[in-house]
Amino acid sequence: MDVSETDLPGVGKRFEATLNEGGVAVVVVHNSGRRELFYRPSPDADAEELLDLTDQESRVVGSILEGAYFQPVRTEVPETTLGDNVIIEWYTLEADDPFVDETLEEANIRERTGVTVMAVERGEECIASPEADFGMREGDILVTVGTRENQAELEELLG
Repeated sequence: MDVSETDLPGVGKRFEATLNEGGVAVVVVHNSGRRELFYRPSPDADAEELLDLTDQESRVVGSILEGAYFQPVRTEVPETTLGDNVIIEWYTLEADDPFVDETLEEANIRERTGVTVMAVERGEECIASPEADFGMREGDILVTVGTRENQAELEELLG
């Protein structure tokens, strides 16, 4: 991608970047910090203003475009629906939960509730399809699949 820079005396600088599809992105950075973003569909076409941002707004938008701004937010009780009545839910094990320090086999979750533990998130690690001898710990996040009724039974066990 070619980028050209032009001084705009008394105003600031203009940057032009040729895009892969042939258009041109034009950014004017004013001495005040204000930034304007224009687009030209071809190098010979007139530019259309897309955005006129303050210094702070442009930094936030720039961070988003750079990929540095997005921070996922985990909801209290995430849930994903599969079909009409089957859902995936995430449960964080607390110190007093009955499954802490038990294996999946010992906890017997599927037989007791009908819910299947399909993965366990432990810190930055995700253990997919954990084996029966997998030991659960406080702070583990159980990723489960089952009907709403099954999930309600598991929630009741976890109290």
